[in-house]
Amino acid sequence: MRKKKQKQVSKGWGIAALVTSILGLLLFLAPYVGIFLSIFAVIAAAQQDKIEKTKNAQAGRIMGIIGICINGIMLIFVIAFWGLISAAL
Repeated sequence: MRKKKQKQVSKGWGIAALVTSILGLLLFLAPYVGIFLSIFAVIAAAQQDKIEKTKNAQAGRIMGIIGICINGIMLIFVIAFWGLISAAL
């Protein structure tokens, strides 16, 4: 009796979403970098969902959205602080 080979499904996009969302959250003090990583995490999670839904992709999407919010707020603070410094000079 021969065993049928199961088609291997790639989980690379889900893992990429999870890793970049974690990095995006950790780099909230550098919002210029963190926001791009978080956006990439959401896009990578969407790509993984087209292939197969995984828990890594779901976690990456959720943390990516949280990272976009946190990094967006930090980016607004950085721009406002920079404006206050330039106005004082």
